[in-house]
Amino acid sequence: MLPLEPLEGVSPLSRLLRSAPGAEVRAEIERVEALAGGDPRDPAAAPGAPLSGGPLVAAALGFARGALALREGALDAAAQHLDGAAAAYGREGGASTIEARDLARCEAALARLRQGARSACANVIAELDAIVAGGDPGRRAAVVATHYRGTAERLLGDAAAAQRTLLAALRRSEPFLDERAQILNSLGTLYVALGAHGAAEALLEHAAELHRRRGDAVGEAIACGQLGAAALGLGALERARAPLQRQEWLSARLGDAFGRARALTFLSELALELGRADDALALATSAREVAERAAPPLRIWIAYATRAIGRARRDLGDPGAAAALGEAAALFGALGNPLGAALAAWDRASLEALAAWEGAAAGAAAVGAGAEPAAGAEPAAGAEPAAGAAGGWFSAAWALGSLGLPARVAQLLGERRELEEAVLGPEADRPSPAREAAERALAAAAQTAPHLAVQREVELVYDRPGDLAAIAARRTAAQRNLGRLAALTLAPPGLVVAAIASPQLGVGGLALPRERASAACVADLPGLAVWIWPAAAAPAGILCDLNDLCESLGEAPRAALALAPGGRVLCPPFAGDVGAEMEAVEVGALLAQAAALGPGEVRIDARLGWPEEVGAKVDGLGFVVVR
Repeated sequence: MLPLEPLEGVSPLSRLLRSAPGAEVRAEIERVEALAGGDPRDPAAAPGAPLSGGPLVAAALGFARGALALREGALDAAAQHLDGAAAAYGREGGASTIEARDLARCEAALARLRQGARSACANVIAELDAIVAGGDPGRRAAVVATHYRGTAERLLGDAAAAQRTLLAALRRSEPFLDERAQILNSLGTLYVALGAHGAAEALLEHAAELHRRRGDAVGEAIACGQLGAAALGLGALERARAPLQRQEWLSARLGDAFGRARALTFLSELALELGRADDALALATSAREVAERAAPPLRIWIAYATRAIGRARRDLGDPGAAAALGEAAALFGALGNPLGAALAAWDRASLEALAAWEGAAAGAAAVGAGAEPAAGAEPAAGAEPAAGAAGGWFSAAWALGSLGLPARVAQLLGERRELEEAVLGPEADRPSPAREAAERALAAAAQTAPHLAVQREVELVYDRPGDLAAIAARRTAAQRNLGRLAALTLAPPGLVVAAIASPQLGVGGLALPRERASAACVADLPGLAVWIWPAAAAPAGILCDLNDLCESLGEAPRAALALAPGGRVLCPPFAGDVGAEMEAVEVGALLAQAAALGPGEVRIDARLGWPEEVGAKVDGLGFVVVR
């Protein structure tokens, strides 16, 4: 039995939940309750009403209310109604109601996942696994539970596990076309997150067509939203507009606050990219209002919409920009959202740099008019932003690079250059080695062009999804390293350099630092690698990175660490390059020292100034310190 089956022949609720506005669904629920002589969950409901069915009708109506609440983003109410429906089906005790009970449990689990607490994921996964284990793995409830388990794994950041789980659900979904379309939505969402935008487009176009054929406006809205995100990832700004507008229209018609707030926020960002700040402000304001009216409020979209409002006001010259951007930063901090926090840091750096450059330019103009420069004032020509702004650029760029988003780092570098040109005018274009290196760094960071891999991704997603996952994981690690190297072009001089020797190096991307690392790799050769850190990196963090490398290699490497006091990254590698462009860094002798060490030995340069207890920590990790 499906959850709404007790209402068949009496109510079209199953169809309405897929395609009708929320008010229409709510009115139909109330009509059916009236047929049953009042709310059938009420023990005082009148007996002998035109609609009979007792507890099963009550369970079906509870499920309908929960499904509507889930659709509208009222997640607390959704979980409550769906848990109640599952319990009501369970009390019937018959074999025919087990499927309805388990499907209600699945939807309640999804409501808890959408509430956004990572801490809830483990409990949700355990409940979904119990549903799968409780019967035939090919039944609908088991397919839905497997699907939602993949969603939980994606929210936990385990993309490889999420892909395996979602593909398993897809293989079992052939008898259930409606569930198959939903699983394609989730796979497309996963591939957007992985940066496999070509594969995402192929899956989501298929999903959107299935939803349209079934009249499932809810599913189509989700597919359209992710199609817009995939197009943005491919740099096709105009192509992204139509699916995002379709999602916004469908979501508004359906009363889907989450989908509408998301679509309006993406459309506002699109307007900003296209230079239409006034349109962006209106769209972002609407997005925030929609997110605030939801119950409970959609905090993540409030944060993103507030950021778009601040950016639009900045582009319009509105002095209220700083307050809006500060509010967005606080919201992202409260949510613990790393991407949002990095973007907020970028915004603050933009404002600070703009103020610093404008102040410097105004001072130079005053001096040119005969005024005395203020004490300690610097000339504007070629001026760098204030120290706080420069540090903000670097911290934002490093965070974005560490999230595997070098294209975002390229955007940041480009925006920094645009601000400099707008304020300093011809002075910004005066030839200099620093200016030329900055241009190369921007070009290298912008070299990621996903559209070149689209055709192959489409083939792999159907024929060899395991290969696609491996490629995506390797590319993500490489892009994270590229982003870090691009970010290091903004760091102050000074690098810690490690020459690392191991026969396991040079294959499989093992030399690429992990996501949690603070290192960047600048050379990876058979048997040898070179890592760098900002000079300010904590010794404990460097040791943790070496320990992680030890785990990746399956053995303790040999490493020689030295300080390059004036070392800088001038430009990350272009496609086909063999290493980053650096100055004041010499690794030849360091590589020879590493190669001469014994297995597990680490040589620490005395110039690093590390205290003696660091050596003890190295020993504790299984290395042998050589000074």
